Amino acid sequence: MAVAPNGAFVALACNDGRLRVMASDFSQQLSEFDSRSGVPPADVAWCGVDAVALRWEGLLLLVDPYGHWIKRGCDEPVGLVTEVDGLRVITAGGCSLLRRVPEACVQVYKPGSTAPSAQLLDARDLFDSGNAKADKILRQMGGHLQEAVQGCATAAGLELDVTRQKALLKAAIFGRAFVPSMPAGVLKDLTVKLRVLNALRDPSVGLPLTMPQLEALTLPVVVHRLVLMRQHLLAFKIASEALGGVGKQEVLLHWAAAKISASPAVPDDRLKQEIAAKMSQIERPRYAHLAAHAQSVGRRSLAIKLLEEEPSAAQQVPLLISLAKTSTSTSAGAAADADAAEDTLGRALRKAVESGDPDLVYLSLFAAYKTRSLPEFWKLVSPRAPARNLFVKYTRVKEPELLETLYTTNQLHQESADLALERALKALNSNNGSSTAGVYSRPSDDDVNKCISGLQSAAKEYAQCRDAGWQSKAANEAASLFKEQLKLERDTGQVLFVGLSLADTITTCLKLGHQRQAANLRKQFAVPDTRWYWLKISALAAAHDWDGLDLFAGERKSPIGLEPFLEVAQKHGGPREVMMR
Repeated sequence: MAVAPNGAFVALACNDGRLRVMASDFSQQLSEFDSRSGVPPADVAWCGVDAVALRWEGLLLLVDPYGHWIKRGCDEPVGLVTEVDGLRVITAGGCSLLRRVPEACVQVYKPGSTAPSAQLLDARDLFDSGNAKADKILRQMGGHLQEAVQGCATAAGLELDVTRQKALLKAAIFGRAFVPSMPAGVLKDLTVKLRVLNALRDPSVGLPLTMPQLEALTLPVVVHRLVLMRQHLLAFKIASEALGGVGKQEVLLHWAAAKISASPAVPDDRLKQEIAAKMSQIERPRYAHLAAHAQSVGRRSLAIKLLEEEPSAAQQVPLLISLAKTSTSTSAGAAADADAAEDTLGRALRKAVESGDPDLVYLSLFAAYKTRSLPEFWKLVSPRAPARNLFVKYTRVKEPELLETLYTTNQLHQESADLALERALKALNSNNGSSTAGVYSRPSDDDVNKCISGLQSAAKEYAQCRDAGWQSKAANEAASLFKEQLKLERDTGQVLFVGLSLADTITTCLKLGHQRQAANLRKQFAVPDTRWYWLKISALAAAHDWDGLDLFAGERKSPIGLEPFLEVAQKHGGPREVMMR
């Protein structure tokens, strides 16, 4: 059984020796032929859609839809391949094409033909010989001239002989000059396709196609087949001239990969220059595929050199990382190869940073972190600020202990102090994230102790920095203040001091009557007299402790004068007799 190329018919070679042709849905029998053979054929194939071929050992029989047949002997094993316009017969010594003579060629070459295309061919021959009768033939053709041009062009496309192709094309061009309405590009496209077909039919290529077969395959498929046959030059010319440049990059990539495989003794620099010279013929050539191929055949150095030419960082960086991993896994313990892997990772990180793509930067960072010790990793990352900042941002959220270890190992006191301070404040505010909006939630004693420990660590690290004396002192004082606030809460039994500023802590003590504790805070934190007076008079006035305010005013000479006493008393609604004192 064989299906026609157009899918409309099915040929059936039956056991009774008959050949039946059915519709593809088997709903109707279209024809029947009795081969009168008791031996079933070895093969059945369509010759286009015009005939069916039956092959027995030593015999090939062609049968048309009307029962006409023709036979030919075949003394050697043959293979039958159905084509859209014929039948390809393949033997050990060659390949031949059986097809029905195209109608356009019959119209031109049939003896005594009066078809417009035949007349136009005669007119061209007469014109070439200088015979004036050519003009008479053109005038007699009249309105059939465009039909004649199209007929000659079609026949030229279907003709296999180059000499006849040229004659038919000359006739078509000759007639086209008298048909201005006919598009000029038709003959140009036909000429390009004929040049392609003639090049494919050359024995050195060995891909004989006809025009219908070329149109069924399409030029991109032909280019792909030529690439697989390693006919790179012809494929490149077809892609350039017939396809307007489409497919040139694929041809060059395949050529370059084949050259890399076939040139193991060529130095990397020279081979890279040869490949780059060819690839420069196309816009934005892609080298990542070539670099991957070079890596697969063991040309690691060449792969790195090719990747330097790759314009896409998204293609470049993963391959550089892969090259670094390959070097590490295959040459562990070799100092030179370790340096090369380090350099490759450095290139990957540099290219990722230059691309501005954070995903590529993270990919490079994680690859380096997995394959390098912590000091080596930081040595690679620290000079590149964008990569360093991204890594710090990630570890600050996901692995703060790793970041702390990294800072400590590399004696980065400023960064270590900032991290300790951040962790201290985070511990202090750990309960506020889940508290009701607008309502302060006091941290637990454990969180406060963690905050104190973090502040002390920050103060210690700041102390080792050159210009961070103020930060060290501030962190120490903050830790001391938290300690005093915890002590106040234990002594007074009132849980309301932790988290207050020094001024608010003193003010709260004074309002609640804890004069001794307020005085101790003043002494410990060296609160200036002026500030102390303002805090105390404001607290006494807010608590309506007018006797205490009067007593405080008379203790000694006030560094802020007496007017502030009157102001705070008036502000908090002090009695008239207090104002008169």
